[in-house]
Amino acid sequence: MGVIIIQDDRDFDIRHILDCGQIFRYKQLDSGDWEIISLDKRCIVKPIGNGYEIICDDEEYFRRFFDLDTDYSLIKARLRDKPLMSKAIEYGHGIRILRQDKWEMLISFIISSNNHIPRIKSIIDRLCKALGKDMGGYYSFPTPEAMASQSVEFYKNIGAGYRDKFLLATAKAVSDGFDLDCIDEMNAEEGAKYLCRLLGVGRKVADCILLFGYHKQDVFPVDTWIRKVYCDLVGHEGKNDPTIRRYLLDVYGGDSGYAQQYLFFNKREN
Repeated sequence: MGVIIIQDDRDFDIRHILDCGQIFRYKQLDSGDWEIISLDKRCIVKPIGNGYEIICDDEEYFRRFFDLDTDYSLIKARLRDKPLMSKAIEYGHGIRILRQDKWEMLISFIISSNNHIPRIKSIIDRLCKALGKDMGGYYSFPTPEAMASQSVEFYKNIGAGYRDKFLLATAKAVSDGFDLDCIDEMNAEEGAKYLCRLLGVGRKVADCILLFGYHKQDVFPVDTWIRKVYCDLVGHEGKNDPTIRRYLLDVYGGDSGYAQQYLFFNKREN
């Protein structure tokens, strides 16, 4: 077992990290600690004084997962003077954008479409229990091949609703060679167009995958809360999501992905 020590919560607050819509495989334990699962790995995040201990069996994986080699104080300093950011950063000061698995993010955000977080979490939990590997106390995220071997009826039975055919078609596409790694070399616009070739992936889902699975910062996922942010900025509602996205990317520039998370979290909670 490895232990990662977080000295204070100025740039790492576990509630901020988990509650800003980027991850679904987590729960708070009776002890007050947090269990987080990614792919086939698990860690326990334990509040200690003003900081945390991260107890895990793969320290290197979780250092990267929590993006611990990035200095978020510098990111916040760059953003603080931009419109609406000071209050948003103060409220969500401990947000970090997780470096999650591309495949897991693809499936998770297809499931998230027109859905709410408790239901998303329960669908993913049933999916992992049915098709993932038993890791002893938890289940790994299933492989594309495991998911591709199922039927539409299977996905309907785990509660996926109309997304059942999307999940099966996407799993088959990836298991048949749809290349998720090539997106690493694309900008967000190119990556979104590529991901939108998959059934069930629209622009908002693609932008979430690019931000949380590829850590691309030239994205601005637009949802109900970001539309409200846009209205706060310009004084009226946006005509359409592409217009809102382009405007916000111009305002927040190279740190747009980070800005989106601070703004989303603050607007949704306040």
